[in-house]
Amino acid sequence: MATGAGSRGPYAKTVLIRERITAAAMDVFAESGFRAGTMKNIAERAGISQRGLVHHFATKEELLSEVLAARAAESSRMMHAGTPVEVLESVIEIMVDNARRPRLIELHSALSAEATAIDHPAHAHHAQLLQAWRLYLTEVFTELESQGALLPGMRPDIAAATLVAVQDGIQIQWLYDPHLVDMARVVTDYITAVAPGIIFRHPAQK
Repeated sequence: MATGAGSRGPYAKTVLIRERITAAAMDVFAESGFRAGTMKNIAERAGISQRGLVHHFATKEELLSEVLAARAAESSRMMHAGTPVEVLESVIEIMVDNARRPRLIELHSALSAEATAIDHPAHAHHAQLLQAWRLYLTEVFTELESQGALLPGMRPDIAAATLVAVQDGIQIQWLYDPHLVDMARVVTDYITAVAPGIIFRHPAQK
């Protein structure tokens, strides 16, 4: 029993250190972008030596992969599978949650813009994620169209692409002035404008 307890100690410590490094990298990448952010900056932010950092993450690219995976896990945890209304409610809930954590919006905005360069290490990740999200939302709006809930003449793929643009665009505006815009309200109003036939169940979306 004592041996088992002891073996969990170093592992648990390693997990905590990796989480601390990942959080520090999120902050550095959000502030400086991937290219300008350095391993030295990340190590200082995490409160460890560069040698200690390299022990856990050999390269900045490896650390970026960990940051992107952590961000994807955060978003997945917020999403609810189900009816189109439940999915779109999740989208709004994510916007509400993002407003509580501006660092995540800064990270997403910085990396999304920087990763448009084809040689950026996160380019493929962002391109695949964007395509998958747009296609998923297209399916959601297609189902709403079949229910007669979508605005007449509105194409599901256009509604989906525009929702993605509204999400990303309003987050950038919010970063400049959080008091000027209510991100969740803007996204809610867009959804109800293109899909006037839906009724959100959650009081916050009414």
